[in-house]
Amino acid sequence: MTPRPLPEDLFFDHVSGEEVVVAHTLEVQGFSAEEAASIENLRYRQVNAPELFLGAFVPQPGAGRTLLGYIDGVLSSEPTLTYESMSTHTPGARTVLIHGLCVRAEDRGRGIASALLTEYERRLAAAGAYDRALLIAHEEKVPLYEGAGFKSRGPSSISFTGVRWIELEWAVPAAAGSSGSVQEAPQTIPPGLLEALQTQRSRPSKESRVLSSFVKGIIDVSKKEGENTVNRYDVLCINEHCGSVILKQGVASLQERESVQMEPAGSRHPDLPGLPGPLEKVHWWLVTPSPMAFENIGFSKPVNAEKPLKLLACAECDLGPIGWCEPGGNEFWVASQRVRYKA
Repeated sequence: MTPRPLPEDLFFDHVSGEEVVVAHTLEVQGFSAEEAASIENLRYRQVNAPELFLGAFVPQPGAGRTLLGYIDGVLSSEPTLTYESMSTHTPGARTVLIHGLCVRAEDRGRGIASALLTEYERRLAAAGAYDRALLIAHEEKVPLYEGAGFKSRGPSSISFTGVRWIELEWAVPAAAGSSGSVQEAPQTIPPGLLEALQTQRSRPSKESRVLSSFVKGIIDVSKKEGENTVNRYDVLCINEHCGSVILKQGVASLQERESVQMEPAGSRHPDLPGLPGPLEKVHWWLVTPSPMAFENIGFSKPVNAEKPLKLLACAECDLGPIGWCEPGGNEFWVASQRVRYKA
């Protein structure tokens, strides 16, 4: 039987609170009654670690999207999986505990699970905030995870439903180069998967504009959501030949604060607008609490001996810096002038 190919329009995004109900339907389809997570547990993970709840989608005709599969997790400071660590989320910890990887029944056998794992690993590596990912799996599922670079740690201490579980670990590759691009460990990639991921990640925007092209400037690209002002449009790489999505709409909050000298005088890339002096205020997009909220971002090594900063760049084309963060911090600042807007 010839394997069915990946959907050509497959894309990845975080699962929203409203979509948790659909994710739970897939969970019930994919796991036994004893193993399936409750909808309350899924909601807990989505609320507390939304950046670790990633979905594989296809667009619906007209509007909306259909969830084909998802992978979810929490953070832990424990070196291994335990009953306690799997039931809680520890903000700021550097170990990702993957709870589930599930694909809709009618779409299994298309490589979607492998695609989700590959994209999840790419995002964890690009975030620069994690050391490892851990999970447990049935023995027959171990080859799937080994194909994505996971290594077996032997039988898990966790035992339930009378089934043998194997604990596996994926070590997050260290960042390399000043742009923060990541060299991933060699992996066995199913035929067609890499091409599908590259098509999804580099698909050009239908239309994007720089901030200076909007009549009302920052007002035109922001909107009120409750007490916050957030980005009205998807935020893209400022390189019009790249078009990579950096932030989805509504993810970042608008803040006005002092400018930051992100590059030495005279070394600014010509595609990047200049920023005013450090004493002047400018508009920034603030992303919290984790870099996993980004769709795509690269980090430099710490620069500036007086006040160390990590610089942010597009992970697709390495253009930057477009923003900054403090090493080990949970606030990520993107200059509103140094990105494009999908308007």
